[in-house]
Amino acid sequence: LPENENWVIGFRDIARATDARTIIASLIPRAGFGNKLPLILADQADQNARTSFRLTANLNAFVFDFVARSKVHSTSVNWYIFEQLPIVPPDAYEKVKFGKKTAGEVVREAVLELTYTAHDMAPFAKDMGHVDKKGNVLPPFKWDEERRLMLRAKLDAIYFNLYGVTDRDDIRYIYSTFPIVEREETEAYGSFRSRDLCLAWMNALKAGDTEAEIGI
Repeated sequence: LPENENWVIGFRDIARATDARTIIASLIPRAGFGNKLPLILADQADQNARTSFRLTANLNAFVFDFVARSKVHSTSVNWYIFEQLPIVPPDAYEKVKFGKKTAGEVVREAVLELTYTAHDMAPFAKDMGHVDKKGNVLPPFKWDEERRLMLRAKLDAIYFNLYGVTDRDDIRYIYSTFPIVEREETEAYGSFRSRDLCLAWMNALKAGDTEAEIGI
């Protein structure tokens, strides 16, 4: 890795039929990486927090995973397949708005909170501008499972909109193709909570409310 890169995007190479998700990607601190965690390194001119947080959110969206699992037919996410997967174009994040905020602004806030939960990701937080008046990085966000589930559902609703999938029956169908996630959440919460929260966020975003209090 270049010396000035203190964090990168990596994704899991393994994609077994028994796994809950096909693509699992994350922003991770600088370290030594094995061949089962391919890294996504942009050109130096484009390698910045803005590009990376959007891409990471995109790769973890349910709607993206729905497409990916129809393309991956082995236990390995090969590069030639990964490079063909449909990524939201950068300009869409500024063109699509929910109330007063652009899609990019909403995604940025959620990804920052979901990612910066430990001090080893402080360089990422600083690059994202999460600093005090003196330029010092603010403390990490508290890990809260309920809060994280809500933020992930919010991101999923954003990406359903960015991919043009807004019909509620279509969204329900896409979620139905993730039976392991549904089973685990039904056991934990008594319902397919990710799906229900996402549908609630679809309503809130349609109304232009990006800070809605979702009570499910």
